[in-house]
Amino acid sequence: MVLLAIVLAPVLAHADRAMRFRVEVALLAHETHQAVLGPTSTRLFARIRSDLGVLGFEARSYCASAGCDIGPIKARIGIARKALRRKAMATVWSEMRALRRRFPVDLRGLLPLRPYGRRWREGRFLYAHLCATCHAAAGPQSPIPNLFVLARHERPADLVVEILAGVRGTRAVGYADPLSGRQVAALADYLTAPVRPGASGGPGRAAASR
Repeated sequence: MVLLAIVLAPVLAHADRAMRFRVEVALLAHETHQAVLGPTSTRLFARIRSDLGVLGFEARSYCASAGCDIGPIKARIGIARKALRRKAMATVWSEMRALRRRFPVDLRGLLPLRPYGRRWREGRFLYAHLCATCHAAAGPQSPIPNLFVLARHERPADLVVEILAGVRGTRAVGYADPLSGRQVAALADYLTAPVRPGASGGPGRAAASR
């Protein structure tokens, strides 16, 4: 998701170390699960490898600030890196899933999604100004996904984590000011809103009128 990479830098630049680390863990758990479910593209494989490197850095920063023992975390990351070199994605997913269970992301206030009302309208504004330029014209063969299609096939928690963490390896740059938690939830609301019958793009008027 190119849009989600746009969100990454500003949101996590101001987040506390615990939040940054937990979001990285959740992102990797989601990405490696995708790799287990289907064929691993070169792009996804490279992204997971890059994200594992970032996770190691975030783990050191988190434990330095929280005073925790980094040993068990480093051990799981090390196992995941070795498994990734063998392309044993099930093992990578198992290690990230174990870390996610120990360090869950607090998504209170972001979930459940509410694809209607005032928050939905704010999400529509954010999509129009931050995302539509690239994503609205994305075709079937484009590396840029249709965010509405993608959102319909992901768990709400995974979608929110991707908005928080983004996707590296793209040309997208961060904005100077971060999106608030409310704005992240609003954007997810809009992307998951019901689609108007016959529409190929985003949510229709039915959602807007609720």
